[in-house]
Amino acid sequence: MSHGNMMECPHCGARISKTAKTCPKCGGKIKKPLFKKWWFWVLVVLFIAGAANRGNNSQSDNNYTISRQNGQNNTPGGQTSGDNASTANQGSAGSGDQAGQATNPGSADTGNSEDTNVQEVPSFVKKDVYHVGDTLMDGKTQIIYLASGDYQEENSFLQPPAGKKYIFFKLAVVNTSTKTDTSISAYSFDCYADGYACDSHYSGDNSLSASLSAGRSTSGYVYFTVPEDAATIEMEYSPGLFSKEKIKFAFDGNSDSGLPVPTNPTPTEGALQIGDTATSNKLNITYLNCFTDSFDNIFLSPKAGYHYVTAELEFENLSSSDFSVSSLLIECYADGAACEGIYLLRDDNLSATISPGRKAKGTVTFEVPDDATVIEVEYPTTFWISNRVVFNASGY
Repeated sequence: MSHGNMMECPHCGARISKTAKTCPKCGGKIKKPLFKKWWFWVLVVLFIAGAANRGNNSQSDNNYTISRQNGQNNTPGGQTSGDNASTANQGSAGSGDQAGQATNPGSADTGNSEDTNVQEVPSFVKKDVYHVGDTLMDGKTQIIYLASGDYQEENSFLQPPAGKKYIFFKLAVVNTSTKTDTSISAYSFDCYADGYACDSHYSGDNSLSASLSAGRSTSGYVYFTVPEDAATIEMEYSPGLFSKEKIKFAFDGNSDSGLPVPTNPTPTEGALQIGDTATSNKLNITYLNCFTDSFDNIFLSPKAGYHYVTAELEFENLSSSDFSVSSLLIECYADGAACEGIYLLRDDNLSATISPGRKAKGTVTFEVPDDATVIEVEYPTTFWISNRVVFNASGY
């Protein structure tokens, strides 16, 4: 039998036929990988078709027009009028007359009709292994390797086992697209010390995790537990669910590139101000208030150089079915960089399931830098493209 028709038994490692249902050596059952089963691909096709159909049917549901607090209201047909009325259709390239059209969050119209799908970024040489200070492009996601080093866990109950230590990789991530979101988290990375898999450590500060709308950025840490005497340590990143490619980052000891986290202080054109309302076929969203916040709990205070900002929003369900909203879905950016959400500290934290014709209001709180120029809160109207209703939270 040719080697092309052979495989290793996942139970004992013996060489067996790819068509075998049980291993003749150990008797273990051989299950096909999920993606090799015919019904898996049927479900994939049905899901894609359903998503496309939903996108076509709900396009108008995710188009928002804005009524300004100064009394300018929507005109019939869903259009807006006046200099202070604008739509909040995020995810379309800005062109032509921008007086009534909001651009993508954190981006401005360049007037370049040849390529409106990605921001202008420098090209980078693809490497086998990336070191501190290197930058790579994964599609439209830019990843900058900022620093690496040993991590000292302050919690005495979470110290590494004998002979082990904690290490970190610090990364900055930029979504250079102007149309689609990108997501990344510490769960996307694996670590190997001298070729052996290492455990992740999830108790470190500012762990890397973000869903970035178009033009936004974030930074964070990925932590692992490794042997103290390991000679070679590498972190691997898998770009996609079905991709076999592995992007490798070398652990460079205690090393810092000194590179800043990329920011973009360009305000979103047409962002809602306090008192404004964004309206779609299914939802009214009113921006009620925004203020600097603080809490009486001495253990809950912002980091040095930061403060808390709270925005109050009201949602009215105009549809014929229930609608759910949560502060966990709402994001904040300071000069284009993601801010940390502060949850469950206020009694009026936004979280509700709203029946048709009903309303709910609540707050969302974020930790933002004191020196930030532009602070914006975003509510995603869809999750597959960068459709956002953006609220201006600057100056608080």
